[in-house]
Parts: sequence; structure tokens; C-alpha cells
Amino acid sequence: MNSKLSMIKNFIHYFYPTIIRGVINLFVVVPVSTYYLEPKDFGIVGIITVFSGLVVSFSSVGVGWVLGGNYYKISEEDRKELVFNTLLVGIGLRTIWVIFFGIGGFLFLSKLIKSYENIFILYFWLFLVAEWLNSIWEVVYYVIVLQKKGRIFAFLDITQALSNLFVLITCLVIFHLKTISLVLANLGSAIAGFLFSIFYIRKYIIMKIRIKWIKETVKLSLPVIPLNIFENISVSIDRFLIQRWISLSRLGIYTHSLSYKDMFMVPFKAFSRTYSPEVLESISNNDNFKIENAKSFLKKWFGLITIAGFGVVLFSKEVINILTHGKFVDAAPLVSLWFILILIYSFGVPYTQFFFAHKKMKFIIFSDMILGVFSWVLTALFVKFFGIMGATISVLLYYFTLHFVRKIYAMRLGCDNFEGMSFWICVSLLLGLIILNVSHCLTFVKVFIFLALSLIISLYFGLFNYLKNFKPKVF
Repeated sequence: MNSKLSMIKNFIHYFYPTIIRGVINLFVVVPVSTYYLEPKDFGIVGIITVFSGLVVSFSSVGVGWVLGGNYYKISEEDRKELVFNTLLVGIGLRTIWVIFFGIGGFLFLSKLIKSYENIFILYFWLFLVAEWLNSIWEVVYYVIVLQKKGRIFAFLDITQALSNLFVLITCLVIFHLKTISLVLANLGSAIAGFLFSIFYIRKYIIMKIRIKWIKETVKLSLPVIPLNIFENISVSIDRFLIQRWISLSRLGIYTHSLSYKDMFMVPFKAFSRTYSPEVLESISNNDNFKIENAKSFLKKWFGLITIAGFGVVLFSKEVINILTHGKFVDAAPLVSLWFILILIYSFGVPYTQFFFAHKKMKFIIFSDMILGVFSWVLTALFVKFFGIMGATISVLLYYFTLHFVRKIYAMRLGCDNFEGMSFWICVSLLLGLIILNVSHCLTFVKVFIFLALSLIISLYFGLFNYLKNFKPKVF
């Protein structure tokens, strides 16, 4: 099958559940949860997950590194043994750290959260249980991606979304629970992923302990742990500082903006799950034809995402005002900035896969750690002087700098320039639109701006011809 055709078909399987998930989140989860809950409730969950998320950093086995560096180079039988041993090490580490964090939360959580309440420890423990359940899914999900089985992943994605929705509505509407509804909904989603993972992975493992694969997993896990800790601190320090220096309510506004960021990341993840194995395979095999296809696919992706970004920048304020009953409209400026992360993350994908293929793990670790330290200082200064807007800007600056540095080093090692000028053009257009502050324009004016800019991007990137020539059978 044509490589480009295969990528797009797989992308569609990864992407169409995001439409369903997006509809559920935007038109059911957000209106219902913001009707029953206040910004402070989201702030509470936001700060609890800062600490519960650390357990993932301490117990990660570097699934992407272990499987990505070996999967396409070994036999089918070895793959099954590798997956089982990776699961074994991962579950063992996660169990140890969940117990450790559970005890640590009882002792120290009250000292770390400014407006602490006794019920917070229960929320914390429930999040830890969910993280333990996710330890199996983290391995299984990567296996599905490497197998390029987008349809299977689509089924699970929808199942988890529906599980989250069912638990959330049951807790809020029927039992009239408050903050804990968000906690239990997360747990419900984790349980659904756990059950599916057990059912699916049984056919793709051989339950045989191999010292070779355990050593490989542990060898790659040890350097991953400090990297993940740094990454976790980098993405969490903003929430910690907001609750310490501002308030839980403002953290709730910021956390709510992050929920839109998470929605934006869903199509990116669909792209990454399609694009990453193709790039990894083409680089591993030094296949120039596939590399050129990957470049073309990336540029078209930038064009499509930028058109969606125009809509977010122009209309997010009205949409958030309606969906949240006017409670969270202050999140709108942050949401426009968060969308740019899709471009930044996409920019970094081919260069990260280049390092995976050439096992340049040390550079990934040290680039993340060194820049991570600078980002903490930057975040503290921006939060102190610019509040939640400063927190958002500091995150964007950190990820842009990180991926740009990785690109420069990858190209020095012989990697191709994948995105050309397309990334810079798209980011410049979105930032320019944000700076113009068009949120106060009349609706028909914004519609005209959206259509005009979308037409320009479509013509520049050749999107009309690309879509016209491709007619995939999705099912």
C-alpha cells in the first residue's frame, strides 16, 4: 500500500474519535460540569493532579524509548517477549511508587496546598489508583501505535470518553456530588482503559521473563525517570505557583483553559500516532522516498491546523461564554495561545523520532533538564508579574525553545529539514491575529477574516488539490 495513503487512512482512524470526544466534551461535559461546579472546584482538581501526576514521572519505564528503539528490528516472538517484560517492569515500578506517594500525601499534602481541606487526601488517593491502572494502558497504547492499528485505538478512545461522561453525569446530576465528580470520572476512564488493555494485549505477549529485555527496559528507564520528573515539574509548576500566589479560583480559570488545550492535543495525538511510526521507520531504514512523503504530509498538516487555529482565535470567547454560562470567559485569551502548542509539538515530532532511531537518548534527557531549569525561573517570573496569562506564555516559550534546540542538533547529525518555512508562516499568522485582538469585532467581520485567511492558507499549501486527489475508504 502507498505509504502516504496508509498514513492518511491511519490518521483518519485516530482522528474521527476526536470528533466524537470533542462533541462530548464541548456540548455535554463542559456545560454540565460548569453548571454544577465553580472555578474553585476545577482549581482543587488542578492542584491535586500536580502531585498525583508525579507518580508517573517516578515510575515511567520509557515505553517509547524501549519499544521504539527495538520494535522494528526484532522478530515477532522477541516483540512479544519485549512487550511482556516492559509491562512487568512498568507495573512493578508503578506499584511501589503509588504506595510511596500514598503515604507521602498523607504526611505532606496539607503543607503544600495553601487552602487545604481534609477531603483533598481522598481525591489524591483516587487519582493515584487511576495512575496505577493507567500503567498497563501506557504500554498497550504504544504497541497499538507501532502496529498501526488506528481502528482499534479509535474504539478504545470512544469507550474511555463515554465512561468518563457516564460517571461524571451520574455523580453530578443524580447524586449531586461536587468536586469528587471530576475525580471519579477520571477513575472511570482509567478502569475502562485497564480492562481493554488486559483483553487486547494477551494476544501480543509471551509470558516469559527475559533478563535481556528486563535489562534493556531498566537501562532505558533509569535515565528516563529524572527526565520525566523535570518534564512534570515544567508542566506543573505554573499550577503550583498560581494556587500559592494568586488563588484556587484563578487556578480554576487556568485549569479550565487547560481542558481546551487537552482537546487541542487530541488531534495532535492522532497525527503523532500516525506520523511518528512512519517517520521512525523511514529514518531507521534510511528510506528517502518515505522521508519525502513524511515532509509533504507534515506541511499539509501545518496548513490544516492553522485554519482551525483561525477559528479558535476569532470565536473562542463567544463559545466559552455560552458553554460555561459566563463563568469561565476569562479563559478565552489563554485558549487561543494554547492552540499554538499543536504547531510547536508537531514541529518537534520528526526530530524526536530521529533521536529515537539513532538512540541519542542522552541529548533528549539533557536538553529537557537544562532547559527545564530555566523554564521554572521563567514561569515564576511570568506568573508573579503577569498572572495566568504569563503562565501560558512561559509554557509556550519553553516548548518552542526545547524543540528548536533539538531540531538544530538533529540537523547537525544529518537529519533533514522537515517543515521548511511552513511552521514559521503558520505561527506568525496565528500570533499576529492574537495580537490584533479581534475578539471585539462584529461577528460578520470575524467570519470574513476567517474565510479570507483560510483561503490564503489553502492556496499556499495546496490543500484543495491534496484533498481532491485523496478519497480514502475509512471503514
